[in-house]
Amino acid sequence: MRRALRGALILGLAVPAGGAARRLRVSPAAGITPLAPVDPVLTTITPDFSWSLDNPPPPGTTVTYRLRVARDSALASLVVDTATDTAGYALRRPLKPGRPLFWRVDASSATTGVVGPITVPAWAALATLSAPGGVNTADDQPTFAWRSPAVAAPPGPFRYDLTVRRSAVQFANLPEFAVGGLPDTSYRAPKPLERNVTYLWSVVVHAGSDTSLVRSAGVFMVVDSTIPPATLLYQNFPNPFPALGRDSTCIWFDLAVTVRVELAILDLRGNSVRRFVPGPAFPEVLPAGRYGRSGAGGATCDPRLMWDGRANDGRDVPAGVYLYKLNAGGVIQFRRIVFRGRNR
Repeated sequence: MRRALRGALILGLAVPAGGAARRLRVSPAAGITPLAPVDPVLTTITPDFSWSLDNPPPPGTTVTYRLRVARDSALASLVVDTATDTAGYALRRPLKPGRPLFWRVDASSATTGVVGPITVPAWAALATLSAPGGVNTADDQPTFAWRSPAVAAPPGPFRYDLTVRRSAVQFANLPEFAVGGLPDTSYRAPKPLERNVTYLWSVVVHAGSDTSLVRSAGVFMVVDSTIPPATLLYQNFPNPFPALGRDSTCIWFDLAVTVRVELAILDLRGNSVRRFVPGPAFPEVLPAGRYGRSGAGGATCDPRLMWDGRANDGRDVPAGVYLYKLNAGGVIQFRRIVFRGRNR
């Protein structure tokens, strides 16, 4: 028996054999023990709630419980407010990540107290090609993979829409490819991706009519693990910055040959703000190779080539537009970098 509650606390009901229902007074010392979920993080977005009465009533007695499930400790933002005469409740409305979960069961003077906070997991956790510092891969048709928590049916099973696009702003609405209704948690790119281009990817997760969007934590790039064919300065990322939860931005460049190198951040008047090469971390002459990341398959940016908005002397520079300049043996390349300021 379940019914929605709008009023006061529900009391237990005792039903003797062949008789009418009467109020059951639960001992003030009696309580209700929460059984599930009690772990800090849910393993499903449609959890089953269960509990037990510490001092069970006599056989044949029906106890009515009030269950409240909410997204705040005061139980004001209710997800569930219902009565049941069983010591359990199956939630079949998918919970979205974000705010924590709290729940409480009451029956007369017995209670579980508030249980929580309990973290609701993301509907998908991206397992490949997703790192704040960027990821390189030598596979031009990489496999995109993710993990999902459990979900009851209905509203499950999950279905997934995958989108891959170039990271540059002008490609925000122009996916490289998109595929919908995937039943599995992995998908291989249907065509080779262009090398030395930064990409982002995202997954829209469907549980019945509800959806949740998960984006990659950073860009990824398909690279050739051999010597680069050309000297190239890449666009920094993120840009603008700070962004995506990161206070610094990554600078990547390729050298096709061993060469004398200068790499620096400049203001719009051409004044040097921060010099990377040559410097304490790099000599003036660098061998051919890829710089700024940890090589093909690398999951992080090289901290030696990350700019945090500080000048050579450690002071914070003003927010604004800057340039970064690569001079490799007389071949000069510029890119624009937008700094939002350190105290946005």
